[in-house]
Parts: sequence; C-alpha cells; structure tokens
Amino acid sequence: MQLGSSRTEAGPDRPAPTSGSVAGHVITDARVFFRDINRWEGKYPFMYVDTRGFVTTGIGNKLGSPQEAIELPWRHATTGLPATPAEVRSAFQKVLADCADFQSRHPDGKKAAGGPWYADKTDLVLSSSKVDELAYSRIDGFRKQLRELFPGFDRYPVPAQRALFDMVYTLGKKGLANKFPTVVAACRDGHFEIAAKYCHRKAQANEHREGDARNVATKNLFDEAANLTAAVRSLTREVRL
Repeated sequence: MQLGSSRTEAGPDRPAPTSGSVAGHVITDARVFFRDINRWEGKYPFMYVDTRGFVTTGIGNKLGSPQEAIELPWRHATTGLPATPAEVRSAFQKVLADCADFQSRHPDGKKAAGGPWYADKTDLVLSSSKVDELAYSRIDGFRKQLRELFPGFDRYPVPAQRALFDMVYTLGKKGLANKFPTVVAACRDGHFEIAAKYCHRKAQANEHREGDARNVATKNLFDEAANLTAAVRSLTREVRL
C-alpha cells in the first residue's frame, strides 16, 4: 500500500466533508511537551557536550558557537556574579576540551559522558527560569515546524502530537521528513498504527538503553493515538447508522 496517495478513508489532514461543522483542534498545553523533553533530555543549568558532540545547556538547548553562549545571562554559581564574555568563551572551550579528553580515555567509541559529568567542569550556570524559558521557546519553534509539516497537527490525538514532537525535537523538521517519510505519510492519513511500526530511531552507541526506552515510549504513544482514532471512527459510524 502506498502512503500519501489518494485514499477512500479521510484522515486528520484529509477530513471528510461535513455539513456546516468545523473540525475541532486540540491545542496541547506546552507543559505537556516540556515534561516529555525534560524526561529524556534532563535539565542542566551548565554547559555540557551532548551525544552528537555539540555544546549544549538547559534541556537540550544547543549552543552552536561561543557567541551564542555569550548572549545568555551566565552567572558564577559560587559568587552569583555575572560572567564576562571572556569567561563564557573560556567555559565553552573547556567543556569541548573535557569532552575530547573523555573520548581519548574511552577508545571503545563512547562519544559523550552525559550531562551530569560536566557539573563540576565549570561554575557558570543559568537560572532555572532562564532554562525553562529557553525550553519553551524551542517548544514553540518545533510546534510551528510540525504544523508546517502536518497541516492537521492540532487535530491529531494528543498522544500522536507528543510522539511527533519528540521525533522532531531529536531529528529536526528536515530529519523527520527525510528519514521517516512513511511516518509522515501515515500520520497525514490518520494511520497512527503504521507510524508506530516505522518510528524507530537509531540510537547512539553510548545512549543505547535510553534510546531504546525513548523509541518504545514513542511507539506506545502512536499506538495509543491509533486506538483513540479507531474508537472515534467506530462511534462516528454508530452515530451515522
């Protein structure tokens, strides 16, 4: 069966014609997505290097350059005093050097130590409120990307929204579209049970266990969405009869 082609059964992105009714939207509270990413990414107020080798902070907030780090309001944990641009730049370079040192000590290919390992590598930290602000800003950005990729995203069952959000958070919009075309087509057609079968992401070797757990959680969310969709369709048919 080819997904994304013409079908006889309407999905969330291809709603069936109705008589004067308006399809309901489910605008999921951003706190739902916040709890999900916090569960998987962790919350670290300091700089660390993620599994892909990028300097990161907060809840998976990538810092693409020392300048991006300098633009954030870092303070010294010991004194509470604001950090200077030079101190921020130095901390950025230090965590990269610490990561390189860690890798040299692990010839088995382990690329990253994980956030907690960097807790004592620098005393520069962000406030908890700033970490949350960065996370919610990213949530808004990723939700916008999902609405561009899935015109009916706000009509999807909440579990499907959560599953897709986690995927776009780890893959980006292009990564989700290019690496998981079957998942994208299935969701657009409202076939979340198919998305559940093809949503497995390849985990980094050093995060194998977490990656597997995250994949299982995403699959379970798609399965839950499929069950909810089937129940709604069943009720709709009963009403029409």
